[in-house]
Amino acid sequence: MDLILRPVRAADRAFLLHLFTEARPDLAALPLPEAARRQMIDLQFDAQSRGYAQSFPRASHDIVHLNGRDVGQRRLDRGAEALHLVDLSVLSDVRGQGLGTRLLRDMQREAVTANRPVRLSVQHGNPAAGLYRRMGFVVTGDTGVHLTMEWSPGSAIS
Repeated sequence: MDLILRPVRAADRAFLLHLFTEARPDLAALPLPEAARRQMIDLQFDAQSRGYAQSFPRASHDIVHLNGRDVGQRRLDRGAEALHLVDLSVLSDVRGQGLGTRLLRDMQREAVTANRPVRLSVQHGNPAAGLYRRMGFVVTGDTGVHLTMEWSPGSAIS
């Protein structure tokens, strides 16, 4: 598996918007005329991007490039107290092939070196929560909409 993480560039907007749309089937299925649906998706994408930038201004934002193809994106904030996985998403046709596991395992190794936990938030019903549990993350909070989860360097890396 030839995996590369490279910083997001302005030219990546179309790919990131496509990835966002895949991850949000609720928006893609809105009963609106196509132009209005596209506008709604663009607005939500831009709002999410701004929110992440405001909440995690120092986070790295990288394109996940696998075997010569852009297949996902990752936002990771390397804070003084923890590594915070802000967002991780991959195209549907590469899910279930171990890519998420590999990316999480790499973050866990980084966390061990930095002696910091890895924290994240995942929406209820998101299948990624199962992956996080398998990777040793434990639930530390529940907002009713999202679970907050954490993996500690003292935990085993699966």
